[in-house]
Amino acid sequence: MWPRCRHAERGTPNPQRCAVMSAGEGAEAILPRSGRGHRLMYRDWDLMFPAEEDQRRHKERVAEAILRHLTDWVQEDSILVAKSDSPNRVLRVPVETLAEFRFRYQQGGHGAESAAAAGQDRRTREAGAAGGPGPGLENLADAEVTLEEVDAALFAALALPEWDSERRHRDVAGGERAAALSPHGITANLSRARTIAQCLTHRQSGARLAIWPDDLRYWQARPAEQEEAGAVVLALMDTSGSMGSFEKFLARSFFYWTVRLLRTRYPRVRLVFLAHDVRAREVDEEAFFHRGASGGTVSSSVYRLAMEVLERFPASQYNAYAFHFTDGGNLTSDNPQALAAGDRLAARVNLFGYGEIHDTARHPSPLYEGFQARAHTRAVVLRGKEDVYRALLRFFGPASPEGVRPDA
Repeated sequence: MWPRCRHAERGTPNPQRCAVMSAGEGAEAILPRSGRGHRLMYRDWDLMFPAEEDQRRHKERVAEAILRHLTDWVQEDSILVAKSDSPNRVLRVPVETLAEFRFRYQQGGHGAESAAAAGQDRRTREAGAAGGPGPGLENLADAEVTLEEVDAALFAALALPEWDSERRHRDVAGGERAAALSPHGITANLSRARTIAQCLTHRQSGARLAIWPDDLRYWQARPAEQEEAGAVVLALMDTSGSMGSFEKFLARSFFYWTVRLLRTRYPRVRLVFLAHDVRAREVDEEAFFHRGASGGTVSSSVYRLAMEVLERFPASQYNAYAFHFTDGGNLTSDNPQALAAGDRLAARVNLFGYGEIHDTARHPSPLYEGFQARAHTRAVVLRGKEDVYRALLRFFGPASPEGVRPDA
């Protein structure tokens, strides 16, 4: 069934009025009145499943809004300091709502002129929504999205680079398997075949089969192991006194999203946290993200410790990655040793990432200049909160992602 113009049904055509169908996407069809009984038809309408179509279009707009706000969420303080990292945690994103099809009547003027005016009015509102001189959009609403949806959009283009699938090791697969027999166990694990076989070893010819308690055999479960590609990621962070609140926030923001990426896409990856000032130490995750800043900076100490940690992970079985964030204020006399130790670390791992945080417009440090030219090394300078997302793209995106400059 197709809709009829209500004025045509009433038989009261008015040449001074025209019907305008608004499709909600900015396309407006002018429907001039041409006499009694004129039938309006719009064959692209899907009158059977309008709710499903509206839901699909709404989801598309929410996904587009998530992509537009990724940079904002990566630097959002409330996400980083939240006590709960539940994937069902609700966030809000502004989305332009969908307008329903409707008839709109305008007084006076020709249809084409009215449509042009309506289109101009919409362009003016869109300019206001984008921060221009026009008024803002009236049909904006906050849509609820989960942290899991944000993760999916953020991590879609990110991965551990230069992955070698031939490096494999045996690890617990998370289940159990029957691996041995024992004369003791629970009834559910009783092996009837093995019990009868044990009974037959002492049964005399012609005698009835009699099962004694010593004949019972039970399966004993052991953790199931399987061979899988292995990976270890070293998180190195400068915790010296020169790391102020701004530098610590950017470093922790990067490592927060790095940990989320790895645990989302690589649930069996090994994470090792190293903190350093003049000396380096291996710490747990809680101490890594909440450790205070004090002391001087000797970067070579953390590179040497990283090499010692990697001895626990054979190169033939594990893909290895190391990411170091600092303010670049390394002890001048330690720069040659740090570059040499960093070169050895870069040669040992699949990728070595070096991030330098500057709160002022100063030149990069000698360490940055040296690592930038090394193979298997990606270096980046962060000068603002928005650069955290750029650093993620630099380290976990393609080798030369478009629009990503290491020293922007």
